[in-house]
Amino acid sequence: MEINLTGVEAVPQENMTHRLAMLLWGDAGTGKTTLACSAPGNKLLINFDPDGPSSLGKRPDVHVVDLSGEGHIVTNKFQTDDPLGLSRALADKENVIDTVIVDSTTSYAQVATDAGIAATKGATVMRPSPGAYGARNNLTLRMVSAINRITQKYNKHFIIISHEAPPTVDSEGNLLYISMALGGSLPQSIPLKLSEVWYIQDIGGKRRILVRPGRTRKPMKTRMFDTSSKSEFISPYDQFGKDAPYGAGSLKSYIEEYKANDYEKIKVP
Repeated sequence: MEINLTGVEAVPQENMTHRLAMLLWGDAGTGKTTLACSAPGNKLLINFDPDGPSSLGKRPDVHVVDLSGEGHIVTNKFQTDDPLGLSRALADKENVIDTVIVDSTTSYAQVATDAGIAATKGATVMRPSPGAYGARNNLTLRMVSAINRITQKYNKHFIIISHEAPPTVDSEGNLLYISMALGGSLPQSIPLKLSEVWYIQDIGGKRRILVRPGRTRKPMKTRMFDTSSKSEFISPYDQFGKDAPYGAGSLKSYIEEYKANDYEKIKVP
């Protein structure tokens, strides 16, 4: 079957490329960065967190762009169609990058707020104006959208990391829900651009992963897993195991299982 359109190409759905486009979020110290770095191949880690990659040890497959000390001027690097010249790096056939990781969007949103304050008349750190918060939302969403678009173009995996926000409560102090620490509409707008949103929780030294909203946490979603019978599992991933940095419970293992199943949903572990 041949379909003629003006200026674009239509291909059979079965011929489309599949890549991981994910957001991992949870409290500090739950292993978000180490799990993200269990994605396939060489990783380019764009770091905004002071000492963020320190939990990884020495990893020849992880290449870090450390922007954690640049303050709010770092947002200027991401207001172009090709931030950091990422397209050239992903097109390089000799030094192949397979996965791009942003760690973390929470830290980027904080410096984006500072950028909004600096650009908004009358706004201060103690009293940011609606204009400063609007700038935060626009700057953060633009950064995520630009990297997501470029990684999709070159069929590279894309993972962003976010921290957990304090609980949202009603006027009487009753817990309503817990979400990611991004602010404003970002916890709703960023996940719309991604196929996987997972929450990671530390329970006595083990990692519990939720792929659908539950346990007062939201948002989560998944296209990879069939959640008809359950939507959470205990991760078997061991960053120090004999098969590290991959092995059981790694993102690479789930991607390979998903691919082997012809990209039909796989069972929750």
